[in-house]
Amino acid sequence: MKEVSRIFMLCFFTVLVLANTSIASEQKLHVLTLQDCIKKALEISPEVKESQYDVDVYKSKKMQADSHANPQIEIYAVAGPSPRAKQDQIIPLIKDDVGLTINGVFAGIDIKLIQPLYSFGKLEHYQSAAQSGINAATSGVQAKKADIILRIKEIYNTILLAKDLKNLLSELNDDIARSIKKAEKQIEDDAPWADELNIYKLKTVQAEIIRNYNEADKTLNIAKALLKAHLAIDTKDDIDIAEQKLSVDARLPDLLDSYLKLSLSTRPEYKQVDEGVKAKYHLLQAEKTSLYPQIFLGLLATFHRASNRDDIKNPYITDFFNETKGAAFLGMKWAIDFGITKGKIKEAEAEYNKMVEKKRFVEGAVPTQIQKAYYEIQEAYRNISETEKAVENSKKWLVIAIANFDMGIGDAKEIAEAAKSYALSKANNLFSIYKQRQAFASLMHAVGLDVQGK
Repeated sequence: MKEVSRIFMLCFFTVLVLANTSIASEQKLHVLTLQDCIKKALEISPEVKESQYDVDVYKSKKMQADSHANPQIEIYAVAGPSPRAKQDQIIPLIKDDVGLTINGVFAGIDIKLIQPLYSFGKLEHYQSAAQSGINAATSGVQAKKADIILRIKEIYNTILLAKDLKNLLSELNDDIARSIKKAEKQIEDDAPWADELNIYKLKTVQAEIIRNYNEADKTLNIAKALLKAHLAIDTKDDIDIAEQKLSVDARLPDLLDSYLKLSLSTRPEYKQVDEGVKAKYHLLQAEKTSLYPQIFLGLLATFHRASNRDDIKNPYITDFFNETKGAAFLGMKWAIDFGITKGKIKEAEAEYNKMVEKKRFVEGAVPTQIQKAYYEIQEAYRNISETEKAVENSKKWLVIAIANFDMGIGDAKEIAEAAKSYALSKANNLFSIYKQRQAFASLMHAVGLDVQGK
């Protein structure tokens, strides 16, 4: 019995190992560059695809507007039972007591053709509005792509920052751990300078380092999850980025005025609101033309035949079941609705004014975005320079503090203060580099250069 139990446990652990091996083999590691991430995100983004369908909507509106210049044809085909009627029933005297005897069928076709001729510019305004809608929607696609690019850059830079912070805190934890071991060894050796209080101080600092390490690890995992979601990568897979560490964006910014001027032609939102104003203007003008008549050319044609009716060659007598007729005419359509049209005009005017105000907002907001990003870059450069000095000095302080402690001429408080100073200055340096990269990304977004691969 024991032998059977031993064999069962061996089989169980074998299956468990094989299952874990299979799961591990299915997991993939995706190492991605920033351009890889941007390209993939733009290809699969539902937000971008949604905005692209807006272009199709306006293209269909343009198709409808263009088609209104063509003849509008309505065709009705009918068929049904036909009451009997003969020619001798009206010759020589008209009989009005003819009975309803259905012994046949009829079929017919009615055609109405309307060719618009003149509508006081309504058609042209609808065509122009639809074309401006297409242009605005196309710019909207570019604007949405720019938003996705900025978002991916932020996530990518956050992953870099979190990894570097984890490395920094791991390095500090190793230094503190070594000092704790040395302090414990000093107590064991009963060294004259040994003090148990040093151990408590160092372990307090170590606990704070680990807490910050855990926070950085959480940030890293969240950023990775966000990036996988944007790139449609399986949640069980792991990802890493090609860059090894957070580094300064090597590009040097141009003059602020050059960015402000360049944005007028490159920022998608400028064209989007400009075309939006044009579209609303033409829609307003189209509504105003509803106050005037529409001139058209028309054609009506009817061809009906019944199996049980005679032809009557008399223009004064019509027979619905058995007739052929047609007419061409010039017509006018004029709708007088006592206020409905004027209400629609007021609504279109309000929509136009709303778009004008939106354009004013964009024209004021975009330069502000550019200036904000530009000045953040300048600040980041200065902060990077100063924090690098702080990192260098605090690192020397920490090394000396640890060396003094090892030789028994220093205490744990000095190590704790040096470690905190080094951690703070190094973290500030990393945050400054992160802000410089993000400020550059924001500047490219604000100017409209990110969708051009800048």
